[in-house]
Parts: sequence; C-alpha cells; structure tokens
Amino acid sequence: MGLSQADRKPRAISLAQAYEHIVRWYSENLTLLKERAANGEYASKSEALIKALPPASGLTDLEIRAVLGEVIYGNLEWAYHETDGQYKMAAYAHGALEAAGLDWSLSEAERQELKGSKLWPYLIINKE
Repeated sequence: MGLSQADRKPRAISLAQAYEHIVRWYSENLTLLKERAANGEYASKSEALIKALPPASGLTDLEIRAVLGEVIYGNLEWAYHETDGQYKMAAYAHGALEAAGLDWSLSEAERQELKGSKLWPYLIINKE
C-alpha cells in the first residue's frame, strides 16, 4: 500500500538529506527487521544493504536514488510506513525524488551505470 493523501512529505528536501534520514532510521531499527521479516532471505538481504550504506557524501545521486527506490519497492520496503517522528521512510524517498524532479524507477542505462557501484550486490535491481 502506498502513501495516502494524508501522509505528509518533506518539501524541498535533497536526495542526500532524505538518504541520511533513511539511513539513520534503518541503522537504529535493525531489530524491527528481525521481528517483522517472515522471509529469512529477504531479512538477510535487507540487513546486508543497511550495513553497507555509507554516508551520502560517499555516493553519487544515482546511487542515492537507487537506495530511495529500495525503500519504495525493494529490500528496504519492510519499513515503508515506519516514521522517525517526522515523516515515514517512504515519504522521505518520494519527497526527495519529487523535489529533484526524478522518478523512483531506473532506466536500463542507469542500471548499467550502477553495476560499478559498491552497492550493486545489495540492490534488488541486481537480478541478473
């Protein structure tokens, strides 16, 4: 289930700012993953991605966008509706993408570019 009309999204938030909020929340709430994830493989992949996430300063905008996509449709989707007290994780992702005028889905060319990323092994779009 996506965000509802009542779910607030941050306005004028950068990709990096949203990413930092998301990384902080997921890093602090790994125990929730273990409590909620019924699929052991999914939980393992999600945990590996969370532990691999560097500060935003170490990533390109495309890599950050891929991580925001993971919140919306991938290995971080388990906390889509979780909040840090300000916004839901999905609201950060959608809000930043909208502010940047970007879509959460990636083109084939963008996926190819991500193959060189240190995050590539952890992304759900890596289904070769």
